[in-house]
Amino acid sequence: MIGESIKTGIYKNISNQDYHTGAGLSSSDLKKLDRSPLHYITSKQEPHVETPSMKLGTAVHCAVLEPERFKLDYIQAPELDKRTKAGKEQWAELEQSGKIILTSDEYQKVIDMSQSVLNHKLAGNLFRGGISEQSFYWHQPVGLDEILCKCRPDYIKSLASGDLILDLKTTRNANLKAFQRQAFWELGYYISAAHYMTGYKAVTGYDAQAFIFVAVESESPYAVSVFRASNDFLTYGEFKCSELYQLYFDCMSGNEWPGYPDEIQDLDLPVSVNF
Repeated sequence: MIGESIKTGIYKNISNQDYHTGAGLSSSDLKKLDRSPLHYITSKQEPHVETPSMKLGTAVHCAVLEPERFKLDYIQAPELDKRTKAGKEQWAELEQSGKIILTSDEYQKVIDMSQSVLNHKLAGNLFRGGISEQSFYWHQPVGLDEILCKCRPDYIKSLASGDLILDLKTTRNANLKAFQRQAFWELGYYISAAHYMTGYKAVTGYDAQAFIFVAVESESPYAVSVFRASNDFLTYGEFKCSELYQLYFDCMSGNEWPGYPDEIQDLDLPVSVNF
């Protein structure tokens, strides 16, 4: 088996940092592999750099899914002049507190976005009474061998008809057509959804009822949309994941991580263009 000898199961006390830096192939890893093995292996060798949009998304996740931890881990920076001695000293104290510092504007945006989700009639109900931030580990078959995989569902909501896997997304545009374009063409959400559904079944022994995206816009009025991954969406994701599990196994076995094809590629129109 390729990977650390972690037993298949649900782990409740793994920190977000330990999860992301530890062993196991995640959905984020698969999407980097889908770009090229070189992009995947480089991401493992270089330090992680958090962009402003990633920082915002992480904060909103925490405020919606773990509000008590948000109060403990995040702090709103007070108005101070860092050009003065007193201001510099106050800022140094904030940094030494170990809390994640948000500007007043950032903090207010996180509060507004999280409240928009929680006050939404449908989304707010979905994010109540469930379990957040559990880590799933399983051994994914690849041919006659296995690879260690992992996923960390944002939220699992249990219903009488089965469990829902919820994925909270921050986005510029939560309109159906815009989100569909982002989900399929830009960010490969079908890979994430299929990987999570696969992991859930591998660990629990049964299928989740559905995979649900809850999208909240990052600009006022912070509108919210709720989407269910269709059977076709998940089936295509399963097909891609199967290819990527095999690709990862092959690259690990040979310790070779190629980039883009070393050849001239034809550049054509998308198949959907008619003229």
